[in-house]
Amino acid sequence: MAHFAFLKEIFFALGDVFTWTFKILPPIGILFNWVLSFIILGLLIFWSMRIISHGSTDKREVDYREPHNFID
Repeated sequence: MAHFAFLKEIFFALGDVFTWTFKILPPIGILFNWVLSFIILGLLIFWSMRIISHGSTDKREVDYREPHNFID
C-alpha cells in the first residue's frame, strides 16, 4: 500500500499558504474591493459595447437551402 505522507505534506503546505494569504487581506480593506469592482465593471461595459457594435454591423445573408458550415 502506498504511503500518502507526501500528499499530506502538500495539502498542509497549501493550507499554510492560504492561511498566510488570508491574513494579508483584511489590512488591504475596502480599497482593494473598490478597485476590483471598478475594473470588473469597466471590462463588463467594454465587452457589452463590443457586442452591441458587432451585432449592428453583421448583415450576412443566409441561404437556408444550402448546407451550413457551423464553424464560421
